[in-house]
This record gives sequence, structure tokens and C-alpha cells, in this order.
Amino acid sequence: MHKLLYAVMFIVCIGVVSGCSSTSRLLEPEPGWVFLAQGKANHLREKDKFTIDNREQFAAIKLYVYHRRVTVDQIKIQLVNGDIIIPSIQPVIDAGNRSRTIELSADGRQIENITLRYKSQGKLFSDKALIQIGGLRPDENRR
Repeated sequence: MHKLLYAVMFIVCIGVVSGCSSTSRLLEPEPGWVFLAQGKANHLREKDKFTIDNREQFAAIKLYVYHRRVTVDQIKIQLVNGDIIIPSIQPVIDAGNRSRTIELSADGRQIENITLRYKSQGKLFSDKALIQIGGLRPDENRR
């Protein structure tokens, strides 16, 4: 009986741990776009640096916003070769929407990291905004 109880507890623990892992896909996939990173924005101004482990080349990136409206102060894209791109972006992205497509290069560039300065709208104890970053491979159609 104890062995069965331990086995059930082990299976439940594995399910809980695997269920808490981060999403490694875009919640609203678009053809040609792949998941690069995600983070949660709180209601205070913050700065997050997302290291991009994917060493593919990307022609463009896009921000996807969920749960709360986000105010983006700055986005900085550091490429593997050391170049830094600071594109202009609309300052407010509503929940359920995405940013404009931020072009990097028609033939693609390797991204080292992406730094965002942002904050979400809402009250202190309300849900935080979830932000995902998607990348477009250079051989895919533009959308």
C-alpha cells in the first residue's frame, strides 16, 4: 500500500514540476515565427535582458503581449557581432496585440540578447503582463 502511495505521489510531483516549466512556443503562433524568449512585466518600470540561445539568423522580431497593456520605453537588440539596434516602437501595446514587425536584415542576423524597458498597466496585485518575443527566419514570408 505504501509503495502505491509513493508511486502516486511521485507521478503527481512530476506532473506539477513539468506543468510549471516555461512555455517554449508562441501562444498565438504565426507562420514562420518562432519563440525566442518571454518575461512578465510588473506594474513598476523595469528593465529585463533576454538572452537568446537560438543561434539561427532572424530577419525580424515582434513582441506579443498578453493579460495587461504594456508601455514600452525602449527595446535594444544586441547582435552576436556586437552591433546594437535600438528601433522605434509604438509606446503602448494592448493586451492580446503585438508590436509592429521590427526588421533586422533581409538575409538575417544572429541575436545575442534583447533588453526591454517597460511596465504593465493595472493594480499592484493584479495579473502581470506576459510578453513573448518572436523571431522571423529570413527564408519565411513577411507578415
